[in-house]
Amino acid sequence: MNNISPNDDQETQPITSNTQLSGDISNLVQYGLTDAVAEQFNTITAKDPALIPGRVARVDGISTFVHANSTDYRAVSTFARIAHDDENEVEPAQPTVGDWVLIRPGEDLDPDELELVLPRTSLLARKRVQRGKLEGDEQVLAANITTVFITQAATYFNTNRLEREVALVWGSGAIPVVVLSKTDLLDELDPATVVEQAQLAAPGVEVFAVSGITGDGTDPLRRYTEAGTTVVLIGASGVGKSTLVNLLMGHEAMDTGEIRESDSRGRHTTVTRQLLPLPNGGVLIDTPGIRSIALVSGSEDALAKTFSEVEEYMGKCRFRDCQHSGEPGCAIGEAIASGDLSRARLDSYRRMGRELQHEESKHDPTVKTEHERLMRVLAKGRRQKTRASKRKKS
Repeated sequence: MNNISPNDDQETQPITSNTQLSGDISNLVQYGLTDAVAEQFNTITAKDPALIPGRVARVDGISTFVHANSTDYRAVSTFARIAHDDENEVEPAQPTVGDWVLIRPGEDLDPDELELVLPRTSLLARKRVQRGKLEGDEQVLAANITTVFITQAATYFNTNRLEREVALVWGSGAIPVVVLSKTDLLDELDPATVVEQAQLAAPGVEVFAVSGITGDGTDPLRRYTEAGTTVVLIGASGVGKSTLVNLLMGHEAMDTGEIRESDSRGRHTTVTRQLLPLPNGGVLIDTPGIRSIALVSGSEDALAKTFSEVEEYMGKCRFRDCQHSGEPGCAIGEAIASGDLSRARLDSYRRMGRELQHEESKHDPTVKTEHERLMRVLAKGRRQKTRASKRKKS
């Protein structure tokens, strides 16, 4: 999957009084309608007035729940495609929450059909993981988002997971914001300490320590939820996403689970991704808990942005083929020795880089062959080491 370029400022501008809304789509303003989207709708419906503009609020198996102007639709999307300017270019699309779409109402007993999906300004997707193993396809989480609240419980902070979550968001084209929830459950630990740990794991990303119960620290989050914006919450089950949603919504929009005494984590409550209008004009998408984070193919730029301080030293070693394993003139080694670079961050960068290389090898026969050759060499080395060890014992 190709990475989506970051949102252009024009694409996230809310509807202005000068915007002409053909066919009356003013009701879509509460669902995040922007000038850019309205213009695309106007162009398409001028050619085909039968099409109904809307935004996907939820996907339920084979049907898609769409908010439109005067009513909501539950449409099938068997023949949905991306609405490219070149009408001869047909690209099949699987709609997801946040998509801007056009529906053709069914006649008589025919179902409503989701026909077109507007080009996405951002797309949040991860590699599907099943029973601890990477599956062959990707799971699309949300589209046309401006900001992602990466939520972790301050009581259960995980550095490695945060690095993966940040890379996932950078690869989507959205802006990551780290939200450390449940600060009201911290006993002796100062929230500032957890914030500092998060900042080290996510350089250049804003970090907020909040309590969804008391509301402490949540006011700064509201600036990301103004008219024309779409915010997504991601995180593991039980980190307090639903509680935070209720606070931002201003009422009990989501069920919340009880806290387990063993680890101060909540139980899984959100069961599907859904789009919710916020009181101050923005839109929020809550998601079920994500157990594992795996990057999709083509996320190299996102990885580089996540580990920008490591990338800064790449290519500065004395030798072009430096392996950063103690060679003379190694810029990486010197940076670690001086304290300017963290060994743990370098290890994470390498580990995630190897995962992406392995993912690319599935699509490139040349890379796949080289990877298999390397695996055979390593396996042979392990066998020889095992035999040598057995001979010594005998």
